[in-house]
Amino acid sequence: MHATPQNILEVFNQLPDIEKHALASEIIKQVALLDVPSLVDETLTEIADALFVEHDKMEAEDAEAITR
Repeated sequence: MHATPQNILEVFNQLPDIEKHALASEIIKQVALLDVPSLVDETLTEIADALFVEHDKMEAEDAEAITR
């Protein structure tokens, strides 16, 4: 089985909160050690746009569920 980011997130979401915290802490520590370039404004704008689209989608799904 090939672990994809989606697979990892699905497993992560099934963990108890204490294990989620421990795993998130370890990931943050390891990410801090990565040699990655700083994000530029254009990249941050793209990320924000994607988050807003996802948020709008979730709000629409919630509204649809309420009207059922």
